[in-house]
Amino acid sequence: MTEGALPNLFVIGAMKCGTTSLNDYLALHPQIHMAAVKEINWFSGEEAHQPVEWYRAQFDPAFPVRGEASQNYSKAHHPFYKGAPERMAALVPDAKLVYIVRDPIERYRSHFVENNLEEPGEDMAWNLANDHHFLTGRYAWQLRFFLEHYPIEQILVVDSDDLRRDRLATMNRIFDFLGLDRVDDPALFDFESNTIDSNMAPLHWRQSLAYRIAYKLAPFDFHRFMANALFRKYLYPEHKKPDLTPGEVAQLRERYAPDVAELRALTGQAFAKWQV
Repeated sequence: MTEGALPNLFVIGAMKCGTTSLNDYLALHPQIHMAAVKEINWFSGEEAHQPVEWYRAQFDPAFPVRGEASQNYSKAHHPFYKGAPERMAALVPDAKLVYIVRDPIERYRSHFVENNLEEPGEDMAWNLANDHHFLTGRYAWQLRFFLEHYPIEQILVVDSDDLRRDRLATMNRIFDFLGLDRVDDPALFDFESNTIDSNMAPLHWRQSLAYRIAYKLAPFDFHRFMANALFRKYLYPEHKKPDLTPGEVAQLRERYAPDVAELRALTGQAFAKWQV
């Protein structure tokens, strides 16, 4: 890859909905090149200062579909990541967007647990003060910012439940949307990526020298090994994973209901297994 090219496919989120797995599944299609670095965050975020030549160099022009997955693009409420849709449309107005979503209560729970596994600090305080966990899961509201710049025909919303239940059929639906050949081997997608982030040891353990050495030397999945309930109970009993109370679930169901109704109307999808 020498010259590079602009992408024409974006996985825009949502956080904690399976974007890493989807990115890896897309990369298996022979007509798709996904950027080597997931979460480029060029249209907003950490790499927004880079020149367009740098961005083009992330993609192989030999492939008809070139894509990247940056779930932060669908965080319009976050000052560091807002503004991605308009910048994206100005550069690649004909691109196609895939937005993978999940039962918003389960997404909230996963996001909440992950943040609480980290040590208390400014990020957690910001999340709570700005309702970050909740707003990240307002899918229809986040989509509105993209619909100001892209027609709905260029956006495909995918339910992570469908991807988990029947990966081959769901991926072929995505390939149809992209105008690509279907695949017929269900074993191709027989894996999940980045599934244990909410079950890992506390951050101060993961940052310790002993843990890092053991992680590098272990001939097996050390994170999953250390996430075992037995180890959690005896090695760090004080560090219990938080969960939502029934009252909090009921409150979230009520708060998310209007947004989920709008998402159903926008997409024509039932999202039948959701709690909202």
